[in-house]
Amino acid sequence: MNPVPPAAARPGRARRAAALGLCLAAVLSAAAHAHPPAGATEARGASGRPESSAAELTSRLAAVRARLDDLQADADAAVLDYAEAADRLAEARSDSESARRAADRAAGRGEDARDDAARYAAAAYKGAELGPAAAWSTARGPQEVLDRSAYLAVVGGRRADTVATAGAASTVAQTLAERAEEAEEERADAAEEAREARDAALEAVAGQRDALAGVIAEQTDLELRLARAGGTAGQPEETRAAALERASAAASAGAGPASSAAAGEPCTASGAADHPNGRIPESALCPLPQPGEMLRADAAAAFIRLDGEFRERFGRPMCVTDSYRPYAEQVRLFHEKEAGMAADPGTSTHGRGIAVDLCGGVEEHGSPEHAWMLRTAPQHGWHNPEWARGGFEPWHWEYTG
Repeated sequence: MNPVPPAAARPGRARRAAALGLCLAAVLSAAAHAHPPAGATEARGASGRPESSAAELTSRLAAVRARLDDLQADADAAVLDYAEAADRLAEARSDSESARRAADRAAGRGEDARDDAARYAAAAYKGAELGPAAAWSTARGPQEVLDRSAYLAVVGGRRADTVATAGAASTVAQTLAERAEEAEEERADAAEEAREARDAALEAVAGQRDALAGVIAEQTDLELRLARAGGTAGQPEETRAAALERASAAASAGAGPASSAAAGEPCTASGAADHPNGRIPESALCPLPQPGEMLRADAAAAFIRLDGEFRERFGRPMCVTDSYRPYAEQVRLFHEKEAGMAADPGTSTHGRGIAVDLCGGVEEHGSPEHAWMLRTAPQHGWHNPEWARGGFEPWHWEYTG
């Protein structure tokens, strides 16, 4: 997953928050000095309180993102609870079915044993009386009596064994039936736990979505206010063009090792692909028009071109909440999230400088902005991955070239 982390957790977010804060403060201050009466009137809402300052807005954004992380953790835990309960349910169901089948087999063996006992009993009583008279009046005399007596003794023993077997089979069947009943009760308990965990997970996810919508609305509102006020968030065309020129130059330098010239300055070398995930130096990362955001040179150039078309279509720049993600931040997310809920450190596409998380409408599945991106972004090598489609992570986009 690619959740939107707290602003304070990543250097890029901190730089961007500072840039936005300083810009908005300067714009609002200039507007207040130029038109004090009107500015004072417009700066008050329905409650009559002054409009939030840039620092307050930045602080609110960080707080909303922190709440979002808490809700994400709650959702992660609830999903894991549901998975564990579902496993217990499946195990109980398997035990119940196995016990029932075994009980049926044991009951069948008991019926067979009782039938055998009945046959042996009938055989024992089919012969004539074996008294003294029969011993001297029959053709074979005493020998026949002895033979038949021995046969009856064998039949009697066999009958006793068969009856004992039938009793044992009946006992086993009863025991297995009780086990099946216990397993059924366990299954019911597991099912109830699963339902409760599922409900908790859905509630947490719903809260997460609300929080996500809130933080995106906060950031979108801030960026729109800056754009309307003429701040750098609006990014004049010449600024965007300069960023595109730098990214294009770095991308065209080839895929060789990063140059040592101008080391430390952003977007002065190529070779980002030669560095481990999350350990790309700033010299191989190019800034986007959105303050504090950086990508690999070729991905940055393509994104800036896409951003230009987005501006022409919607009259504002794209809203970006996340771009390059350093390795240290990947480690933090991995340890904060439950197993499977964050990419293993060193595997995130953000760590390769080829992924962004967007806001400003793009994050809403089915919105005009999202639909436009689905149509237009692939022309610039950007895609909402298949696993993120269908509203799962509409804000996550990756560069494939």
